[in-house]
Amino acid sequence: MPRTVPGSGASIEPIFNSTYGVKDVFVVNGGSGYDASDPPKLTIGNCGTPVRDAVLRPVINTAGEIQAVEVLDPGEGYSPLRLIIESTDDGAFGATGDVFLNATGGIDYIQVRSNGDSYFGGTTARIEGGGGAGSELVPITGSVTGLSLENVGRNYTRQDVALVIGGGGGEGATGVAEVNEFGQIENINISNPGEFFETPPIVQLIGGGGSGAAADAVINLGRIESINITNPGGGYTSPPQVIFARNTNLVRTARNRQSLNSTVFNITGLTGDIAESDTTINVETTAAFPGSGKALVGREIFRYTSKTATQFKGVTRGVNFKFDQKIRLDNLQDDPNTGLTGYEFNINDRVRRLSESSDNKIAIVYDWRPETRDLYLVFQVDELAFIDAGRSTEESKIVAFICGVASSSGTGVEPHVLVESEGNDIVLFTNPLSVLPDRVFEDDDELDGAGDGIPDLINTGTDFEFETSLDGGIASSLYGIEETIGGQNTTLLAVGDKIYDGNTTPLVATVQSAGALGDGDQHDAIITVVGNNWSIPNFVAGETVTGGTSGVVATVDSFTESATGYGTGYITLVLRDPVGNGNVFKFTNGETLSGGTSGGSANVWSAEYSVLLRNEPE
Repeated sequence: MPRTVPGSGASIEPIFNSTYGVKDVFVVNGGSGYDASDPPKLTIGNCGTPVRDAVLRPVINTAGEIQAVEVLDPGEGYSPLRLIIESTDDGAFGATGDVFLNATGGIDYIQVRSNGDSYFGGTTARIEGGGGAGSELVPITGSVTGLSLENVGRNYTRQDVALVIGGGGGEGATGVAEVNEFGQIENINISNPGEFFETPPIVQLIGGGGSGAAADAVINLGRIESINITNPGGGYTSPPQVIFARNTNLVRTARNRQSLNSTVFNITGLTGDIAESDTTINVETTAAFPGSGKALVGREIFRYTSKTATQFKGVTRGVNFKFDQKIRLDNLQDDPNTGLTGYEFNINDRVRRLSESSDNKIAIVYDWRPETRDLYLVFQVDELAFIDAGRSTEESKIVAFICGVASSSGTGVEPHVLVESEGNDIVLFTNPLSVLPDRVFEDDDELDGAGDGIPDLINTGTDFEFETSLDGGIASSLYGIEETIGGQNTTLLAVGDKIYDGNTTPLVATVQSAGALGDGDQHDAIITVVGNNWSIPNFVAGETVTGGTSGVVATVDSFTESATGYGTGYITLVLRDPVGNGNVFKFTNGETLSGGTSGGSANVWSAEYSVLLRNEPE
């Protein structure tokens, strides 16, 4: 008799990789009654017989719901239901779509996600995978959906009825046409011969009510010398415009025919502020997001490793930034009228400290935001810092003093201290390889004796004893940034440090706040509440309001005695800086908000978490 595990109702949707293994799993329905100590076995159905089954582990919360799925082994060779669009037309690319089934397993409809381009007569489409058969598709191709204006040009008038593209070999030529009593072009006077014409330009006659006139230009030394009328035309009631142009071939560009082509982003809202170093982000819901991935908030992309129903967990901040440190400068140079700072910094410029030292590494400006006085820095470590001490467990690593100076270690002094450690060996790069048994490199010069995972280098008695630490760097750093004894990083700027800005006459700025290595940006949550049953007095900006049911507290940003799109009796509250009550971060519809200062109250009709996050596909 098969074993029965607790729980029911869960459903999952796999996302496949290029070899049709399981890349990620989206939890459609978390179900209920599941036990983390006795989890169910998750399988992928209706996708054929794989070469290797995926191994999936459900993550079950305290409520007995499957909140996420961890892919332990993606497997290979599944056959999911998919739309295949192929074409023999040159340059055809980009068309994709999703297949939706009806209750009987037939195809209900196909949703085109991307129109693609350059699909014409040689296009075919078919349904693969999913265990079904018999569907027939006829793609609709070759329609022109619009034109793309690549250059708006200038100086056109309402009488312009022809496409004229100027430039090329010359410029500046102008002329005035004369019309006789028969409505024909009799003469063209050159008002400006222009310059730099390599070949005779085309003479365009625009407007004037007539048609058919044509003329040729004669050039001499790059200037228009004369104009010969080859056809006087007829029907002109006023002098037309004379325009000199170069012959231009209009080439159809396939990508410019494309329209209504969009990308779908999953969106949620912040329910709590995000500090620069936060690794957990509270949101309205994570249901539309994969179990792990990337998301965008403001201008910052972060990566998360797991999620709950309302939280992103294991967050790595500033994935898109690639800066080392963010600092904020003082406001002493702010303009009292505009509020704008007088400090200036240029991207890629070196930041000069008021007091330089041998411990200070070179700071380079990565980004400068004068509106907030935020300066983003990257650090360049001098060549003496790049000394690879190797790791005792990796044969591929060699102790290499890249600085190339013989006195990197003192005479008769080994570059490392060896300590006894039973069961550990150091690989010796002899021929053949050998080992030094029961020995490890000493690693205790950093982090109050804990070490940093990289063997200590001894610079006692060297030319560099008082100039730079020869430690191999911080093991967790992406940028090779050093630290000194005790774990104090002398590269990063600290509060109170003074630096020169990039003005012609440099100003001295003081660091007002300094982030740690790997910090992101701060993001403030904003909630727009529509309320009813408002009880006077008015809510006031700056006071705190508390949800009677949720216990969530927030600060009033603004109050309006109306709500756009709602009838009388509805008010609008814009709140910021919400503070959760335990694991509760959202207001509950229907609960009463009470003002801590004004004494006003209102019931929550709806709450919109208007600082949005969106997913960033891999």
